[in-house]
Amino acid sequence: MGDKAIFLKEELKEKTVDIGADLFGIADLTRAEAYMKKNYAEPYSNFPRAVSIGIFLPTKIIELLEQGPQQIYSHYYSVVNSKLDELGLLTCNFLYKAGYDAIPIPASQQFLNDPCKSAFSHRLAASLAGLGWIGKSCCLINEKVGPRLRLVTVLTNAPLECDAPVNNRCGSCTACQDACPPKAIKGEKFHHENPLSTMLEPEVCNDYFKKVKAQHGIGNCGKCLAACPWGKVTVSK
Repeated sequence: MGDKAIFLKEELKEKTVDIGADLFGIADLTRAEAYMKKNYAEPYSNFPRAVSIGIFLPTKIIELLEQGPQQIYSHYYSVVNSKLDELGLLTCNFLYKAGYDAIPIPASQQFLNDPCKSAFSHRLAASLAGLGWIGKSCCLINEKVGPRLRLVTVLTNAPLECDAPVNNRCGSCTACQDACPPKAIKGEKFHHENPLSTMLEPEVCNDYFKKVKAQHGIGNCGKCLAACPWGKVTVSK
């Protein structure tokens, strides 16, 4: 990588952090090229790089999810997603003005005909960008905050200097699996070549969300987020 690519990355990182990003990294998508072409349609599967950006969710609000659905969580989930979309658009336009192609992937994106699928995996990009690893819950686990974060991705052909992935550090922990009310989490280690169904039953998870919404008027769960020991703050009394 030349000085231009390094400067471009640093300038972009500075801009995103200045307006609210907590995490920033560049993914080398060629590491998962076969998986991308198998699971994602064009043009999403043709980009060699991804800018991955994260914002932390308030830890105390995630802790409340252990008690059940929380309206405050739904509120800030939307607030953070909106901020991430703003960051994604800024990043895309920055790269476009620099002479490169780019596509921002919305922070919260599902296909209308299949809510269990998305145009592209933010978690895959973030793990390849070194922002964390994909845990047994299929959430990205960051060493500072665990899975208590949200992500946005910008796909690009800009020759940005890539960050290195980090090792999976879940080990034998089953906290997320044990906390899952519908038992949708299977407790298997992530590998990008394996289908999602080896780790998670997304339809079971989605059906549980529908049940919770019918009972409480709020369709959230997040018990796997609250249970993860990574990033969990223990206050001594």
